[in-house]
Amino acid sequence: MNIILLAGGSGTRLWPLSHSDFPKQFVKLKGMPKTIFQMTVDRCLKLAPLENVYVVTNRSYAGIVHQQIEQMGFRIPAPNVLVEPSSKNTLPAIAYAAQHIHAKGNQLALVLPSDHIIEDDRKFADRIELSLPLTDQRLVIYGIKPSKPHSGYGYIKPGDPDFIGFRVEEFKEKPSEALAAELILEGCLWNSGIFAFQTGVFLEELKEHCPDVYDAFLLPSVQQKYENTPGISIDYGVMERSRRVSVVPMDVRWNDLGSFDSFFDEYRPDENGNITFSDEVLIDSTGNLVYLEKDRNVALIGVDDLIIVEKDNFLLICKKSQSQKVKDIVQQLKLRAAEVVT
Repeated sequence: MNIILLAGGSGTRLWPLSHSDFPKQFVKLKGMPKTIFQMTVDRCLKLAPLENVYVVTNRSYAGIVHQQIEQMGFRIPAPNVLVEPSSKNTLPAIAYAAQHIHAKGNQLALVLPSDHIIEDDRKFADRIELSLPLTDQRLVIYGIKPSKPHSGYGYIKPGDPDFIGFRVEEFKEKPSEALAAELILEGCLWNSGIFAFQTGVFLEELKEHCPDVYDAFLLPSVQQKYENTPGISIDYGVMERSRRVSVVPMDVRWNDLGSFDSFFDEYRPDENGNITFSDEVLIDSTGNLVYLEKDRNVALIGVDDLIIVEKDNFLLICKKSQSQKVKDIVQQLKLRAAEVVT
């Protein structure tokens, strides 16, 4: 098996813990033994040797990729770190790696984001291995059994049974929380963004459903490929259009840490629903997240559902319900920086 590890995301919804110079996949969060990227590499190694792992990233992060793997006591072959000249979303990134792997002939590939947390790596690997016969003729996507209605995830509606999975009947983009509850009752699964396929099958479906990307990757240089490819996700470009997609349910504890409110699924709150990591004092306060890079004396009185995050010279305070908008702060900071330069 070959593994395509996507490590180019900027993680703007976790600012200021994650930023464009050092995004969330490379961050070691409190209470975790390794960075999220390193934990993902460990997961990969339960399925394939490191020489079969291909990391797709950008120039800014290539050095971090090598450094963090070396901190684990390994060395990844330099040709296995595929550097994108620009960020064009997930479909070009996957096409880049799939084409590179397919040069050796038709190959089995598993696509993993590098910024997800999965509790039971062995259970995860066993489920992947059981599902692999489906990849002979199908694109396989892994669906997580939902633990609650969540408006931040896409959903997959299973159809007819297909080996240990189901033919995909429909994809549902991020719904309202009320609609998410209805989708769960219908048996829908969270879209994990994890895929498996034979490279030949993937390239056939890419050619049929997203010829602009396929044609761009026929060009001779990586620079030309990226200059000519549109930016598009694998969901929009292939998976939602293909008639050859099956979903395999995954009953594992999974979290993509897409925003700060997802910390409430990852860390254990106290009896008042607060998550803290030091000696903060909270009085008549519930449902708050306090995450400080350095230990400080912080007290909260009579506040609920706040997210308070401090790192370097930045302090974020927002309502938990507004955490998806943190990325907008990053955009404003970029605009301000550009104004200063000009």
